[in-house]
Amino acid sequence: MPNLERWIAQDTDSIDVSTRAVLTWRRILDDPTSVTFRKLDGSTLAAQKVRIESMQRVFAFESAAGRTLRRETWILGVRDHPTVTDTDIAEGYRFVHQDEEYQVTEIIYQTGEIQAHVEVVA
Repeated sequence: MPNLERWIAQDTDSIDVSTRAVLTWRRILDDPTSVTFRKLDGSTLAAQKVRIESMQRVFAFESAAGRTLRRETWILGVRDHPTVTDTDIAEGYRFVHQDEEYQVTEIIYQTGEIQAHVEVVA
């Protein structure tokens, strides 16, 4: 039987950056989406492969136009991969996916990956 206490006590940062980036890239390639980001100055970047995940949580917003439902959505990108260029993404970047325009609202840098929270632009 596995020893849960020993497993929990193990060093979880023992995977090197390159290996973590390779594993992240594999997750992206399991369900890739090609995205063209528009920067704050209006210029566009070359298309990049990312993974877009819509969470099961839905938020309701009230406005003068009525009630709107929004699903929490995240982008997974790669960084520090030995052969793949880092995902170029920043807060404020916009892109279109499935006929809706999104804006990046938050960036989280993790070992070997970039996570970005995005919202539909109203």
